[in-house]
Amino acid sequence: MAKPIQAGEERFTRDTAKIVVEVLGLDGFGWTAYEGWLQSEVDRNLEALAGTFSIPISLVPGAPPWIHRGDAVRVRIGDKVVITGYVLAAEPFYRRSECGMRVMGRDRTGDLVSCSAIYKGGQWRNVTVDRIIKDIISPFGLELEVATDLGDPVKDFKLGHGETALDAVARAARLRGILVTRDDAGRVLLTKAGKDRFKGSIVRGQNVIAMESVGSDEQRHSQYFVYGQCNTVEDFDTAKGLKASSKDSEITRYLPLVINAEGNTTQAELQTQADHTLRVRRGHAYGFRYTVEGWTFQGEPWPLNQRVAIYDDVAGLDGAEWLICGVKQTCDLKEGDVTELLVRPIEAYDTAPLKSKVKRRNWGNKGNTTNHPRGPSDRAQGAN
Repeated sequence: MAKPIQAGEERFTRDTAKIVVEVLGLDGFGWTAYEGWLQSEVDRNLEALAGTFSIPISLVPGAPPWIHRGDAVRVRIGDKVVITGYVLAAEPFYRRSECGMRVMGRDRTGDLVSCSAIYKGGQWRNVTVDRIIKDIISPFGLELEVATDLGDPVKDFKLGHGETALDAVARAARLRGILVTRDDAGRVLLTKAGKDRFKGSIVRGQNVIAMESVGSDEQRHSQYFVYGQCNTVEDFDTAKGLKASSKDSEITRYLPLVINAEGNTTQAELQTQADHTLRVRRGHAYGFRYTVEGWTFQGEPWPLNQRVAIYDDVAGLDGAEWLICGVKQTCDLKEGDVTELLVRPIEAYDTAPLKSKVKRRNWGNKGNTTNHPRGPSDRAQGAN
């Protein structure tokens, strides 16, 4: 938890928790802990399957820390492990007044990012999504955690030639509207967006240092058309193919988008994909990036993929719950210990139709939270 700043004090935040890097010894026994940084960065994001960290370690020339590329590593904030993975780089540097080693690493799930997906035959028929994903990630020594309903079996799924493991996993999960991410233990996690609510809040005038709006309508379309093939031939029209569409009433210009579905599918699956694409693109059109004091709230690090209440009259939010989809905990000599939070409407990562309709809002007076343009702030979005 960040220590409060008194009037007249320099704007510098210090959290009572520590960022600790633990490295497993070469013999596989015993963890060596490193802490006490003047600079550090721990970054986790729903858009990336792996969290990353970058920390410069001070050292005495001729006596470097016992850290090597490929070492198993854990990163803790206080008592909470937030990254479980490997060291990617441990490189020395020096300047006039300092000498150190920059250590960078990422979650175990990062191995899926650039490596190819390989599976005997390269194709699955009538299996559930978790079976497909397990077959893809198991050669990497990764485990799968399932925390949501998987839906019906996938009729047909085929790997693309040279397709990365990450792309294949994400594509399989997308067929059933499932969010694929990572957990703090370094496992691949299949889940739903915003299942839990964080106990902390983002409050302008209390714990917020800075805010900026992010997002635009650049990736939105007036109508989404999804085409697919069916493996039944009840009649000629069905044999030719299926089509579903979903219309975004907020986009008034003619901006169509055509999507080709993967493998054999059904009419219901095509409609689900069209509706899901609309919701996700609409949700990504809105967002805020907040910088808040400290790394933790009441001793708990700011989490990923949880709903958080926001009280910000400038943003037009009065207790609305948005999704934390990016968390970057940093330390430097300018701001101290701070956390950068990227928040978006939960539908940006939603996996089921919303119960309430999102409406475009008009500019209102400062402090007017009932008539404001900052996207879908309906409280019902995060109330599941």
